[in-house]
Amino acid sequence: MKKQILVLALLGLTSVTFAQKSEVKALEKAVKSEKFTQTASLITAAEAVIADADDKTKGKFYYLKAKAMLNGKNYDGIISSLVEFDANNTTKYAAEIKKLKNALTAKLVNEAIADQGKGDEKSSAKKLYTAYKLSDDQEYLYYAASGYVAAKDYEAALPLYIELKDKEYTGVKTEYLAYNKETKSNETFPSKTLRDISLRTGSHIKPVDNKTSSLRPDIIKNIAYMYVELGDTEEAIKAINGVRSGDPTNVDLIITEANLYLKLGKKDKFKELMEQAVKQDPTNSTLFFNLGVITAEQGDIDGAKKYYQKSLKLNSGDINSNFNLAGLILGEEASLVEEMNSLGTSSVDNKKYDLLQEKRRVVYEEAKPFLEKILSIDAKNKSAAQTLKGIYSILGETAKFKEMKALLESL
Repeated sequence: MKKQILVLALLGLTSVTFAQKSEVKALEKAVKSEKFTQTASLITAAEAVIADADDKTKGKFYYLKAKAMLNGKNYDGIISSLVEFDANNTTKYAAEIKKLKNALTAKLVNEAIADQGKGDEKSSAKKLYTAYKLSDDQEYLYYAASGYVAAKDYEAALPLYIELKDKEYTGVKTEYLAYNKETKSNETFPSKTLRDISLRTGSHIKPVDNKTSSLRPDIIKNIAYMYVELGDTEEAIKAINGVRSGDPTNVDLIITEANLYLKLGKKDKFKELMEQAVKQDPTNSTLFFNLGVITAEQGDIDGAKKYYQKSLKLNSGDINSNFNLAGLILGEEASLVEEMNSLGTSSVDNKKYDLLQEKRRVVYEEAKPFLEKILSIDAKNKSAAQTLKGIYSILGETAKFKEMKALLESL
């Protein structure tokens, strides 16, 4: 009797093994004939019996499942099936899966670029994220996160940026440049090898290796901004402070924190941080410009002027600083005109009127060079030309008035 029971048990085991192999064989047939519409049900059927299969059968099943998924649009399924394959990996199928991964990664990246061209940022981001999971190339993860931001899907973007931060991704690359003798300009090469070939042929000289800027401050900034957009201000500030505590003098991180506070409407904190940034980078004209803007908004006109003047001392061609400084100077005209209009016709009032008119002329003379500087850089700047036209008219500079009038008519 015991022998019979043993035989029945063996028969039962054989039937299960046969079922496993039968289901895997049916899946293999569908995959080979590229009948991918049938593979979902066949995968489900095989999964019901695969747990107790031998390693060889398991390896084959997870390979077929991965291959079926790789040829579909189920991106979550692609990722999970490859995780399963890796967990049940056998050398027999590893090389084939690697080829499939590489082929699909290239396909997904090309499709993602096409989606971006059509304005479908969300679809592009999803494909880039799948490409990252297939290739482990963190650059795809970065662009996937950026794609979700462009699509305003902040809930999807946030965990991707956090993953980039945790992986300490910087995106720093080496650019290989050399001077092209024919074009008389520097040219960037995709690799050092290709540049070296051009150097050997003599078409290029003066090789230079440049390191690109780190993307880490941008990643931290975006984590903070995602929290702000999702209504979690506390986490936003934590995200910035957590990184800054380890690198307190990093100007990019200081500016990132400053911009966060500006976004939160905390202008005093923004100004405090921008002043810290200036101490770390006193030759950055843009920092002084930003301080000029926020100081003017806070009503400190004299302080704002000083910041704009510092900005222009570092970069005299900064159009924004020239325009804002001219605007602050011309802002003094309003009170003068108001007082002039309030005067009567007595001899005392007439003398006062003349004095105010002279002050008004001084204001115009002081603002004029900054506006003229703008036109010397941007000859079609309509705002500068319009303002100068009015100034030249009041100052009696007829020739220049006509010049501005003609310029405006031509724009």
